[in-house]
Amino acid sequence: MTTDIGNISKITTNRGVYPLLRLTTVSSTNDYAIELLRKPDTPSELFIVADHQTMGKGQMGRSWHTSPGNNLNLSYLIKNITSAPSIFNMAIALGVLEGIRDCSFIEGVRSSDFHIKWPNDIVLDQVSEVRKIAGILIENSWRGETQTASIVGVGVNLDTRFSTEQVAGFNLMPGNLNDYLSENLSALSLELPIINSIQNRIHMLSTYRGDEIILEDFNKELFGLNSERLYTIDNKPFKGALLGIEKDGRGVFSRVDRENLKAQSSSVVWSFKGKV
Repeated sequence: MTTDIGNISKITTNRGVYPLLRLTTVSSTNDYAIELLRKPDTPSELFIVADHQTMGKGQMGRSWHTSPGNNLNLSYLIKNITSAPSIFNMAIALGVLEGIRDCSFIEGVRSSDFHIKWPNDIVLDQVSEVRKIAGILIENSWRGETQTASIVGVGVNLDTRFSTEQVAGFNLMPGNLNDYLSENLSALSLELPIINSIQNRIHMLSTYRGDEIILEDFNKELFGLNSERLYTIDNKPFKGALLGIEKDGRGVFSRVDRENLKAQSSSVVWSFKGKV
């Protein structure tokens, strides 16, 4: 993949003016950002937006499916991260959630219907269904034990052109945000609210008690909190309730007559067949 940091435009956010690179088609905005990170003249903060990704990336090596011009495909390259990865991830998830809420001029849907599904999916939870509206993929760059940069990938579903084969591969079914709004949103209209909210949450990490506030707010926004349901944890069936997420990123689950179970998100598979 050939990358170029020429022809950069600017975007003005609540925190200043930042470089923005717009692409028509790219394999993955995160991969593009990773390549730019290897160039010495890459700015310390840079936004990349693409109309279409041919090989969009999701969590755990999964694909992120998009259709040309119909979804938000955004990556934010930011150097010199000082927060722990787990808390940084929570700050990003909160930023995306709040950005979507700021844009959602909704009839029939409350802002409280949007939640964070641990670790970093944004879902719309209504009586009859739970749908994944947005996903986040954060890839960190390290030099030894020092984190040198993060690439924050954000995808928001604004179109439902999924093939039957693609939909069949989802545990949590994707949803089109525009299906729930009184007026359709464009990808462009989502950019600035989400970027502003992400930057506000990142800035909060450098303030007094910032880490604690992020952790508290993240736990308040969790989907499925304190609701007993079925999971698979470490490849074993599990019935219990998610009690919250700790500062190190581990989820805490209740168990009957036993000590609470703590697990990393990578070892937990959710069931979306409803509460049990």
